[in-house]
Amino acid sequence: MLRRRFRVEFCNFTENNMMEVSVRRFTFFCLVIIIVLFLWQLVYLITREENISEVNLKISEPKVILLYEVPKWMERIPVTNLDVDCVITADKNYFSDIKKYDALVFSGSDNWSVNEVFPTERSPYQYYVFADLESPFFTKHKFLNISAEIYNLTMTYRRDSDIYWPYGFISDKHVSYISDLQAPIWKLPSFEDDFNTELYHKVRTKTKIAAWFVSNCNATSGRNDLVEVMKTHIDIDIYGKCGTLQCDKNNQSDCYKLVEERYYFYLSFENSLCKDYLTEKVFDIMKYYIVPVVYGGANYSNYLPPHSYINANDFESATKLAIYLKDLVTNIGDYNKYFWWKKHYKYVSTQKTYNNLCKKLHESSPDKFGQFIRSYENMNSWLVDGQCTTKPKI
Repeated sequence: MLRRRFRVEFCNFTENNMMEVSVRRFTFFCLVIIIVLFLWQLVYLITREENISEVNLKISEPKVILLYEVPKWMERIPVTNLDVDCVITADKNYFSDIKKYDALVFSGSDNWSVNEVFPTERSPYQYYVFADLESPFFTKHKFLNISAEIYNLTMTYRRDSDIYWPYGFISDKHVSYISDLQAPIWKLPSFEDDFNTELYHKVRTKTKIAAWFVSNCNATSGRNDLVEVMKTHIDIDIYGKCGTLQCDKNNQSDCYKLVEERYYFYLSFENSLCKDYLTEKVFDIMKYYIVPVVYGGANYSNYLPPHSYINANDFESATKLAIYLKDLVTNIGDYNKYFWWKKHYKYVSTQKTYNNLCKKLHESSPDKFGQFIRSYENMNSWLVDGQCTTKPKI
């Protein structure tokens, strides 16, 4: 009797134990499935976020940008063929509440007081954009006594800006913006013997060595002193306030055509010796059959094809530069080699500015994960420190 009872109890215990093990296994199996599903969903969301395409950006909410304090010419920059949805306006009444704008743009080259024009209200998710094409020597903002962190984005000619805004681009025939790259890879110069009819007709009319259009006669770069030395060796025609010749600046293309017809060289001398600073003085000339003689603080090989320009800083003195130009004019074959690049590249005006700003706002939208946006702690330091020099190499 006792043995039978023990056997029954043992069987009951075994069955209960097996049921308990089965429940545990089932629970563990369910937890594994839940974890796997959770991880799969997490990976899916992350992958989806990381692979947002421009098409996805186009169907998102448009960003509204107010050109709050800018010169008139910035209001006239074309806003066409945007890759993302964006509204760009200079109308301060577009929204009744200024906090509704996604970004406000302020120019650094206008002479205005920060305390007088800055809005009194601001959203914590609103970008303030510092925009400037001038060198720090001509920036008129009053940053020095400002401790507040005002700006979130920079839009300048500098390559380390949040939005890169150069004066122009050199692109290949497929409109790939070669000079927009941090480390452009140019084709090696190829000097073919094929007769170029267009080049022949452009060069045969030239009778003078160099022209220079200039209005700032006391530039910090020391370019005026450089030209004075060069003039003791070659003839340089100076147009504008600093010279004796005039050309209507309202018809700039006609002026450049005049230079193309008469002169072998154009002096693209910058007013400031600053990193990345090269202006329309270079890019506008690249559209014509004129060899630019450049002088500035930029690394020109990042912006222009090799053997498409003559860099004054490559010479020991202004005298040696002038002699080189004089000798080159007597050897038209060598002079013509400076136009080899025109078969492969072309100049493109900088029409991508607002498009790049719009894309940056869509990519950096602070409401994606509810984070606040960063600010520049010391804008004056970012603008000035280590950027420029007043000591020419030549």
